[in-house]
Amino acid sequence: MRPALAVLAAALAAGCLIPQTAAEPRFFSPGTPPAADDVQRSDAPELRLRRVRAAAYLKNRMVWRNGVEVGFYDLLRWTEAPARYAQEWLDDELFERRGFRRANDPRAPQLVVRLSEFDELLAPSHEASVTLDATLLGPDRQTLFERSFSARKPIAGDDPSAVAGAFGEALTDASAQVGGAAADALFPRPP
Repeated sequence: MRPALAVLAAALAAGCLIPQTAAEPRFFSPGTPPAADDVQRSDAPELRLRRVRAAAYLKNRMVWRNGVEVGFYDLLRWTEAPARYAQEWLDDELFERRGFRRANDPRAPQLVVRLSEFDELLAPSHEASVTLDATLLGPDRQTLFERSFSARKPIAGDDPSAVAGAFGEALTDASAQVGGAAADALFPRPP
């Protein structure tokens, strides 16, 4: 019996000593904002979109949420920080779709946005959830609105590519909500 134990111990030791290749992280992107017609309006108001900030936990690792529990995937990552995606989608929505004119003047109306949720919800249904907290400040710094805009899109299956695609759709919807609210607040109303 001792020789069998020695052979087993040697086999286990050899298995543990053989170098294992580490699993490589996989990187994903929610795509790009949907194509928009170039909208130019001479009566469009100026708008200054401040740099989008994100909640502290939203970095490059993909996030899952199950009720009140939040976790991170070890090997699934975004190619950019989620705040960068939100910035890109909002730029597209406001300046390409809605026709706002970009402003650098600090006296122009300002939109301040914080990405507070960019989570894969596991239960009760499998969804991509995006929340943008937005504050629109008028020319004299009065608050025109301050609210959260959320969107959820179902995720078909567990493939990370499907997850990323659903995030692109949810980000499109949440950005459209912000753009609509900004347009309602700033575009001239017909008499």
